[in-house]
Amino acid sequence: MKFQADAGVLRLRECIILGGSGFPFASGETVGVLLGKNGLTVHGSAYLVSISLVEIAELNIAGPGSVTTGGSFVGGGFGVASALEGMAIAGVLNALTSRTKIHTFISLITNFGELHLHYGDLEPSALRIALSDVFVKLRSLEPSWQPSRLRLLEAEHSRGGITQQQFDDGKSRLVSDPTWSTIADESRRINALRDAGARDEFERAPKGICPNCDAVIALHSEKCPKCEATFGVGSAWAPTPIAE
Repeated sequence: MKFQADAGVLRLRECIILGGSGFPFASGETVGVLLGKNGLTVHGSAYLVSISLVEIAELNIAGPGSVTTGGSFVGGGFGVASALEGMAIAGVLNALTSRTKIHTFISLITNFGELHLHYGDLEPSALRIALSDVFVKLRSLEPSWQPSRLRLLEAEHSRGGITQQQFDDGKSRLVSDPTWSTIADESRRINALRDAGARDEFERAPKGICPNCDAVIALHSEKCPKCEATFGVGSAWAPTPIAE
């Protein structure tokens, strides 16, 4: 298995170096890549390179994914890596077709160089999903990202597009991990509001005595909440008014 997720770290085994600059790996070399929320490590046969996510300017995933016919790569046609069209890496890709049917390309742009990798275990969309934690962290490290999202929230709030509660929640989730209510929590909250509303209504209503259990109830109740005696249309019973 060339893909593994363990304790928040993603391990991509048997990645093939397509090329790059600033990294000590040769084109065609097989390396392993470990990605976590705070950093990335590439280990080859002779070198081990570890960098912080702060050093990553771009992380791009592209490619045709599953390919059912082998060979005949001429370069190009895979998103951000299309600049490689006509280069020698086509030979590397053609050599890979005998042992893989998935072609996913990872382009790593850093402060000091670039690294372009071929990965044959997950299609581009599946790898992008697997790396969600990394992309969330990279966005949070972008200095202009948080202020721009806050300005959008403020603009929507000003024009009435979102409520005060939605604005407060959105602002809070910009700076800290969100907390989510379970369905059970939401049910309890709604029931508490309903109970509070019922208590308020009871306090304001004229009072009466249930003729069946002597409980104090709202005078115009259709049913006793304690014994469930009914006082609706056609009933012989009715709450006895309490003199104010």
